[in-house]
Amino acid sequence: MITKGHKALGVFMNRSYTSFQETVQRISRQRAKELGYDVFYFITVGYRDSENYYDALEKSMFTFAPIEDLDGALVTPGDYDMPGFREALFAMLERKPDFPVVCIRDSQSCYDSFFTDEANAIRPLITHMLDDHGYRKVCFEAGYRDHVDSDIRLKCYLEEMEKRGIALPENAIYYGNMWSTNADKAYDYFFADPDNIPEAIICANDHMALALMDEIIAHGYRVPQDVAVVGFDNIDTAEESTPALTTVGQDYEKMVRMAVDRLHQRIVAREQGEKLPYSHQALPGSLKLRESCGCEMPGLIERRLENAMRMNSVLRSISQREVSQTYFAIEMNASEDYESIHRTIFRKLGDIPAMRDFYLCLFEDANGELAERITDHVRLISAIQDRKDLGTPGTVFPRRQILPDVAERPDEPQAFYIHLLHQRDSTYGYTAMQLKDNELPSMFYMHWNIIVSIALRTLSSQFKLEALYEERRRSSITDMLTGINNRRGFDELLSPRWEEMCRQGRTVCFMSLDLDNLKPLNDTFGHQGGDEALIAIARAIEAAMPQGGIAARIGGDEFLVFVPECDEGGVASFRTAFEKHLKKRNEGATFVVGASIGARVITLQQDTSMDECVRESDEAMYQEKKRRHAELRLHAQNLK
Repeated sequence: MITKGHKALGVFMNRSYTSFQETVQRISRQRAKELGYDVFYFITVGYRDSENYYDALEKSMFTFAPIEDLDGALVTPGDYDMPGFREALFAMLERKPDFPVVCIRDSQSCYDSFFTDEANAIRPLITHMLDDHGYRKVCFEAGYRDHVDSDIRLKCYLEEMEKRGIALPENAIYYGNMWSTNADKAYDYFFADPDNIPEAIICANDHMALALMDEIIAHGYRVPQDVAVVGFDNIDTAEESTPALTTVGQDYEKMVRMAVDRLHQRIVAREQGEKLPYSHQALPGSLKLRESCGCEMPGLIERRLENAMRMNSVLRSISQREVSQTYFAIEMNASEDYESIHRTIFRKLGDIPAMRDFYLCLFEDANGELAERITDHVRLISAIQDRKDLGTPGTVFPRRQILPDVAERPDEPQAFYIHLLHQRDSTYGYTAMQLKDNELPSMFYMHWNIIVSIALRTLSSQFKLEALYEERRRSSITDMLTGINNRRGFDELLSPRWEEMCRQGRTVCFMSLDLDNLKPLNDTFGHQGGDEALIAIARAIEAAMPQGGIAARIGGDEFLVFVPECDEGGVASFRTAFEKHLKKRNEGATFVVGASIGARVITLQQDTSMDECVRESDEAMYQEKKRRHAELRLHAQNLK
């Protein structure tokens, strides 16, 4: 189980805003709530002819979805007409043995399925065209080759034409794409010979029929006076078109309700250790006679007036949404961090009146860093519940949980829309959005999520540039051998503080250190030995460094240390800690590492020069080096 209070159903579909898909959402949400299930809508976006990165990466939804933790799934395989998507969908379902699955509008599935009786549903329409209207020069616009439903509808057309002994026109069949984007090519095919145009064209679905009808009218022909056009599916705009489209309706509401009930039966049976046989059930279609075939429609004028008023309202709403989406995109792309993304989303809630809850979750890797790929954990970046701002919690939870703990409502079944956020080859995370009761995602749902995706990509690119700049800046101020600052880094860290410390009369300390015997070390042990000695000095400095100090390697074997708020006692403490660290390092080592230290404790004045302080500490170091060399010579003479 994903949520604590209820069993969870997954609904998988491609796109969310056609009449069929909206019916699936509305009925499944309503029936699942009655049965006490939470519902998660895993919605992808993709079109068969699209070759862009976005649509291709949508297939990662089948890797992301936590099928192992769902109690059952409702799927609409026919929506996945992009190459490889249907296969990926079923491969995901097979990850969980004996997983309860029910398909809608798919007669080829190995699972329970509810669909329209394709072998017969279109026949009344074809019969009406051939027998009632007497059309003989009838053509057919099919979907793309091997589209199962289109092939069955095409077969019915061929059978009915043959049954009546009607010869097929030369331009009888054109293969479209089951969408509205090939209408110009379909027109060119059917109307290539102006003296031999069809009397009627039957289309395998309404999207192609409506688009073709518009193309025909745009070229000066009349529908249905010059050529009749009919479709299949009875989508929302079929009756609103001019002329109104004759088509075949499918009982999607009954189909979905039966599918949810069957899924519930399977889940219960699985819990009780029972096995139900798989069943495929075909539902009849219903003929919708309208103007485009040549029939009259009583009351059409009144309905058109009502539709026109409604469409004007819809167009005004779309216009307003387009403006708000534009400004939303502008503000999102100006985001400087994840907090500003959250603030923009919350400030723009008025543009998404249907939203109730919203959670923005980004993938996190094993190191606790935000990733750009699907991982096992996610971080909650933005949380809005009941349209109230819950801020940017930053809490981390398992990806398979889908929702953060704050989203739990044990006493109320919930329905969330899950949308992956990605651009090019990077997947940043996902949104989990719950709408108000009886609300469905609008056509802007996909656009809204894409805007969020683009903002995340922009922010990620910004972070990468900043990290690259910082890396290069650090390399310019860092000694590559020892990892501590170089002289430029020393100055960059101290200079901004210098004037204020001088004004306040702070007592500070500069210490210059010089590695003993670097040349003999290089001559005896090679440059690798010399490098090892220099690194040992740097580690000893870091071990002895008081808080707030700055250390740098400023030359071949020379180091510089600055310590704020330091007196002679502080210098002595540094020396002790430094020598203790070296002593421990030298125990059992191939060679001994040592250094001369010169220190100057200075009470700063308004005109104190940093360079002068460094010069004085260098002088103290040279004096210390001379003293140590003199002691060594005296020691050698005494041995003689």
